[in-house]
Amino acid sequence: MYFEDYSKFLTAYDTFNDADFVIFGIPFDATTSYKPGARFGPDEVRNASWGLETFSPILKKDLIDVKICDKYNLLMEGNQSEIINRAYNASKDILEAKKIPVMIGGEHSVTYPVVKAVKSVYDDFAVIHFDAHCDLREEYMGNEQSHASVIRRTYDLTEDIFQFGIRSGDQDEWEFGWENTNISMEMPTKDDIKKIKELEKPVYVTIDIDVLDPAFVPGTGTPEPCGFTPKELINSLYLLEEIKEKIVGFDVVEVSPHYDIGKITSVTAAKIIRELILTISK
Repeated sequence: MYFEDYSKFLTAYDTFNDADFVIFGIPFDATTSYKPGARFGPDEVRNASWGLETFSPILKKDLIDVKICDKYNLLMEGNQSEIINRAYNASKDILEAKKIPVMIGGEHSVTYPVVKAVKSVYDDFAVIHFDAHCDLREEYMGNEQSHASVIRRTYDLTEDIFQFGIRSGDQDEWEFGWENTNISMEMPTKDDIKKIKELEKPVYVTIDIDVLDPAFVPGTGTPEPCGFTPKELINSLYLLEEIKEKIVGFDVVEVSPHYDIGKITSVTAAKIIRELILTISK
């Protein structure tokens, strides 16, 4: 058994067998380097989703027309290694069933077991990474599975990494990114998406909520000024319609409700999930 029961995401009442998208949370934040609390993110994002309409006027699609299952939260029993293994197995089961996993974090380290499962099922794949931070440290505080190292660990699985919105990292991280990943301080353009499409590979998308400016999303553990607006990010996500057949999963991480104001961070994360599900749905 992988999961425990919590409230469900908006309209996510289909069975696993019927669903095209499978939502689950990983409420883990043991490696947070500044302000902990992201372990409460999955539940708060679900709760906030019920403040949204199901219909997207931009996409002219409705969540009620999409088959979505919410498997609740991963069980948090054991140490980090055991949790990673459980998350990997759960994600692998979802992918092998030809479903699209939608993971809600938790801090960013929880992305690693999901991309590891993508590697196991698809072998060759690419990653699109939205974040304020490089997350390219070899280790942080002696932990190679820190949230500050998640994209470096992802690089161990694929060299096709496209990083957007990055504006923070130490010199070694930036030099590694400049040499080894497609790292940008801006949001993606149509040309960027065309480059990714030309790879003709499965794509996993990971979104750290702190890619947005903390004026819009104060509820995060490592806020970084000079970020983007929610509209800028969501407009960038609409560009992914060009590669929607290639997207095999995505996540939204680092929502930390304790530091939120009026739940604006949680509802922003919920809208990102709604719009991205609708963008890549048939």
